[in-house]
Amino acid sequence: MIGYSVGSIGTGVYMTAPSVLLLYYMTDILGVSPALAGLGVFIPRLWDMVTDPAMGWISDRTRSRWGRRRPYLLVGGIATATSFGLLFSAPDLPGEGWNFAYVLIVYIFSATAYTVFAVPYLAMPAEMSADPHERAGIMAYRMTFAMTGVLIGAAAAPALVTWFGGGREGFAGMSWTMGAICAATMLITFRATVRVPVITPDKIERPALLREAFTLPGFRTLALAYALQLAGLGVFTASAPYVTLHMMRRGEADISFIFLALLGGTLASLLVWDRVSRKTGKTPAYIAAAAISMIGFVAMLLLHGAEDWQALIVMTAIAGIGFGGLQLLPFAMLTDVIHTGRLRGVDAAGSLTGVWTAVEKGSLALGPLIVGLLLSVGGFDAAAQQQGVGVVDTIRWTIGAVPTTLILLSVPALILYHRSQ
Repeated sequence: MIGYSVGSIGTGVYMTAPSVLLLYYMTDILGVSPALAGLGVFIPRLWDMVTDPAMGWISDRTRSRWGRRRPYLLVGGIATATSFGLLFSAPDLPGEGWNFAYVLIVYIFSATAYTVFAVPYLAMPAEMSADPHERAGIMAYRMTFAMTGVLIGAAAAPALVTWFGGGREGFAGMSWTMGAICAATMLITFRATVRVPVITPDKIERPALLREAFTLPGFRTLALAYALQLAGLGVFTASAPYVTLHMMRRGEADISFIFLALLGGTLASLLVWDRVSRKTGKTPAYIAAAAISMIGFVAMLLLHGAEDWQALIVMTAIAGIGFGGLQLLPFAMLTDVIHTGRLRGVDAAGSLTGVWTAVEKGSLALGPLIVGLLLSVGGFDAAAQQQGVGVVDTIRWTIGAVPTTLILLSVPALILYHRSQ
């Protein structure tokens, strides 16, 4: 389980660092307008809506001496690491149009490379055990490593930008360092899973078509709930640099403290949520995690300025405790849906995981898009030394009200999922 799970450090780094820094990199370093920058982050995730399910379909049908998932761990790991280094290493190009085009093209290639690794990788736990509690344990291991990757991507990445000197050079140094971490952890997993167990019921007839996979009970409502919650998280992560610099009047390195608080609460709560779900069931535990996250986010509406820095850290840690459940439990519930399908003769692990990762990446990318649009409407000016009161108010409402609303909207979907089981 450790050998399999260590690859999640790389996936956590890759999913988090662009969510936290790419919008800010485009607006404040490359001079791209917030709305256009938001599109630059979001459009590659639309591409994922095509490539992720396709990759799942392909991996379900792959037959090789390395198995049907592992060959893609090797190819995808190398390509993801290389493209990550290029993403924040834009050359000195004339005007926002060229800068926008560079980031968009590289990010589309990078997103495709990550899909090649992540979709087969995330399909593997559903095939590693027939015991639902053991699968939840596998996910607890994986999420612990994933949160370590998220911690590196969210907290260490901003600090590395400063350490490498800030500006273009700082972001380039950070991106190649993060790329090296992705390469090391993803390739370790490729090597470590050479003897990973694959549990396959005898009733399997053939790999499911995508439309058949979609009909498995509970999948659509579970995916909808997860999408809404991740969109809320994406809004928070994309807002954090603007809160730190323009509302709290602190430096780029201090962005790390927000994510240390978020992920500290998350890491501390993962095993607790695993135990709670065993006693109460996964859906009640999931709703409780959503409620705790909402408490943390809604309290952020009370923030005003630099004097509330410590309060922001405390509120973020509370949200992080809930976020631990919002990360662990839906993946564990997804393996239950996949395993139920396999018992019915529907082999849909890759297809469903492909759809799931597309939902995950698209929802996270909605965050920067929403933030970019709200900043544009609020009058954000990247060239200004100090933003106006209206912009600061926009940032406050964006980081507090929007994630709370999106998470609240996910609760009815969770109730529907529970009734379908």
